[in-house]
Amino acid sequence: MDSLVFPGLYYTIAKYVIRFQIKYHPFRKLQGSSWYDKWIQSNEQYDIEAARQECTRFDYQPLLSIILPVYNVQEEYLRECIESVRRQYYTNWELCIADDHSTMPHIRKVLEEYKQLDDRIHVTYRSQNGHISECSNTALSMASGEYIVLLDNDDALADFALYEVVKTLNQHRDTDLLFSDEDKWLDGKRVQPFFKKEWGLPLLFAMNYICHLAVYRTALVQSIGGFRSGYEGVQDWDLAIRAVQKGARMRHVSKVLYHWRISPTSTAGGERQKSYIKDKQRMLLQDHKN
Repeated sequence: MDSLVFPGLYYTIAKYVIRFQIKYHPFRKLQGSSWYDKWIQSNEQYDIEAARQECTRFDYQPLLSIILPVYNVQEEYLRECIESVRRQYYTNWELCIADDHSTMPHIRKVLEEYKQLDDRIHVTYRSQNGHISECSNTALSMASGEYIVLLDNDDALADFALYEVVKTLNQHRDTDLLFSDEDKWLDGKRVQPFFKKEWGLPLLFAMNYICHLAVYRTALVQSIGGFRSGYEGVQDWDLAIRAVQKGARMRHVSKVLYHWRISPTSTAGGERQKSYIKDKQRMLLQDHKN
């Protein structure tokens, strides 16, 4: 790896500045703790019917394959996740769900219910637990769309997420990797927005700013071998790095399209929630550095 590509002091500092701004946004000083609620009201006013009609007039209406690996998630979270897909203004999608041999009995009940309810929802059950990378690859193998959309089983898409994705793809048909802004979801309230302003491979080595929402050209993901086993916990970061190294043409959508749930088992709650994450991060960066 060229030492000029790997992050230096600037990107190390940039990482911590970005993380500080996510937690303590400057607007909080000016507008109080409710500043983000005010921001949402000012910036997310959609005429739903007009947006739905616009979707039908897009010249390019690709099938989007949403990849959803599932394992022993709370029933409420799983339902909220799936319903966020079904509420999308853009309707040409398929939801590819792979269950990683869950032991909680409600998982199969819920998945079978939604499979019967909506023929765009496809479900497969793995015969043994293989963890997140293998499960994601199983879901990937089900995809028939030109692009894949990554979704975690306790998170949610904004209702307008796929609309904004396809609107951008109509404007930039050569896009291989599209990523958006995101926020956290805590006790039913949206907090800590991450407004992304800078990107590139050096910053990506410093932090996984792509994270959510991430949309990849399916052929690109297949060409780099999908998700790699052994990188569980940082498998999406590893995928992003390999895609960018492959020459992926990137596009940022400056809209908050993804709500990342803060829960006891989610990395959204901080890396301390999964102590092995830091070890995996070090392994990942060492691997790519070599």
